[in-house]
Amino acid sequence: MPTPVDVALSRSKGELRIEWEDGSFSTLPIHYIRAWCPCAGCQGHGTVVRYQAADPEIGIELMAEAGAYALHLKFSDGHDSGIYTWDWLQRIAPESAPAGYKHGSFQKGQFQA
Repeated sequence: MPTPVDVALSRSKGELRIEWEDGSFSTLPIHYIRAWCPCAGCQGHGTVVRYQAADPEIGIELMAEAGAYALHLKFSDGHDSGIYTWDWLQRIAPESAPAGYKHGSFQKGQFQA
């Protein structure tokens, strides 16, 4: 499982920056994170997680660790039921294969454009 060594929220830039244990960095726009919310309310109860475009002006009002494995985020639209595991945040990061921001779906853990 990927392990972060630093997590920084920049409200002014609208992004979350994660430094990973291996020295790599991921920079994730807040609206992009919201668009990939994995919760059942956003995705249903199946095995597919789809990108669902979010307001580019959305912010994060609260950020807290969920155990040692995830972040709990409360967004400015009131949504707060998504738990973002470190694995999930690394998987949607533009540095992860396939390179770039992903706008399709993940089916059984595999990205589909």
